[in-house]
Amino acid sequence: MCPWADVLYAMDRKWWQVMQPVFHGECVSIAGNIIGVQKTRAPKGGNSGAGAMLLARHRGASRIILLGYDCQYGRDGKRHWHGDHCKGLGNANSLPKFYGQFQEAAGMLADVEVINASRETALDLWPRMSLEEALDGEARVCAA
Repeated sequence: MCPWADVLYAMDRKWWQVMQPVFHGECVSIAGNIIGVQKTRAPKGGNSGAGAMLLARHRGASRIILLGYDCQYGRDGKRHWHGDHCKGLGNANSLPKFYGQFQEAAGMLADVEVINASRETALDLWPRMSLEEALDGEARVCAA
């Protein structure tokens, strides 16, 4: 994960229970009753990507840069960059619904500048540009 990030957001209670991530920032979900995870009142979003965007807006973000929001299966058929989740977790079976969920979120993000800096993406709801362009050439990139 991104140890330099301030917030880790995931919608699914099951993900938190199975993965038990070690993260030193704030852990947030729409699901309640998860030890060490704060429940948010931000809009759900339908998927964790859209939900994270809505959480950012809920907390006052005026600009969101998307990374890894590909909204499509990989060329090799994989559903995640890291391979399939372990037993007990879903593997993006609802991916065909994601685009519509992002469309709905876009309506709630009309007052936020959203830039899609994902390398490959089927998500065409926001302007595309490279991460370097989105960051205005400032050296703020952390490679994992």
